[in-house]
Amino acid sequence: MYTTYGTGFGKFSQTYHIGTRKYGHKPGHQEQKEKKTPSRRKPYGFLNTRIPSIAPDLYVENDRDATVNVTTKENLDFLYRSAMKYAQLLDVELPYHPTGRTSIREKICLLYNTLDSIVSHHVNLELVGDRLQFCIYHFHEWPDYTLFLIPIDFTERLKGEIKRITLEFIRRFIKYHRMMDITDTPYFEMSEVCIDYVDFEQLDEEEKKNLYRKEKLFRSYEKGRIHRKLYRMYSRAFCRNLEEHIRNCNPSSNKEKRLLELITEGMSLIAKDSPHILNYDYDYASEKERDFEPPPLEYQILLTYSITDTVTKDMESCFSTDCQETYNQTPVSFTFITPETEKLFRPENYPERFSKWFEKFVEHVTYNL
Repeated sequence: MYTTYGTGFGKFSQTYHIGTRKYGHKPGHQEQKEKKTPSRRKPYGFLNTRIPSIAPDLYVENDRDATVNVTTKENLDFLYRSAMKYAQLLDVELPYHPTGRTSIREKICLLYNTLDSIVSHHVNLELVGDRLQFCIYHFHEWPDYTLFLIPIDFTERLKGEIKRITLEFIRRFIKYHRMMDITDTPYFEMSEVCIDYVDFEQLDEEEKKNLYRKEKLFRSYEKGRIHRKLYRMYSRAFCRNLEEHIRNCNPSSNKEKRLLELITEGMSLIAKDSPHILNYDYDYASEKERDFEPPPLEYQILLTYSITDTVTKDMESCFSTDCQETYNQTPVSFTFITPETEKLFRPENYPERFSKWFEKFVEHVTYNL
């Protein structure tokens, strides 16, 4: 059904440590007599004073390209009231109050650690506009380093009513979840560029024929027959009243009957009250500037013509290579809490249902039809 490229990543957590050091008399050393100094003069008096911990303010650039300080009393107050409200919903006491002479940034760090200790899910500190907010998030069970590709080549082997039903279902499915096709991803372009680096003169006759077939297939994906078939999936409907067509359909074989059952099950994933799978695209470790960006969900859940042709396989290889430089982004439920939050964060199992159905559907249409 899909290709798995590796293992998962560990839990991300953000912690702050305030170091301490103890000084004392070392065993085995003779005690030194204290030197007497005049009472009016203490040559090393500054060593006897407490050195405060340094936690500088955090300045960021906002949407207006202005640098602002986000470690403010207002942000600390908002975060504290948000944490207090969520602790009340959990029916627990928030074991921290931001008082004392420590810096605002240090108080925010301690408040973050406190909230993280009472919440069973993960906690992030996010910048939303010029305001800091707590974000509570949850990783769903999802196969790491996996491309979810739904093909349409198998529909060419179907006939009549079941063919129209299948095409219309796929059309609605990709539209509901805002799925692109593989030609809209940078991995398609990367795999195509790789052909230009092949030394044609160093290939034998069989390798030259394979390269020619691959180039021809790429052209078909870009502006040929396959391009037209993929483009058709984003236009007008194949049939009206899909639900009625499904109820009245009489499959001609057990394989078509199973296909109809999977389509019926998949209809629940695109019901009016169902989430969109791309709404779970939350990068828990996002940074403003970094060397490598993790592939977003929209590059991992795609429409394709075939999951077995060389174009798709080359694109999978580019995806795999890209993922080696960064981590894999999987569906995440998340919510931002405020002082007005009225209910606890309880993620649903929609991504789990999505992945299990997707696997069954693609496996059936690929190996049984």
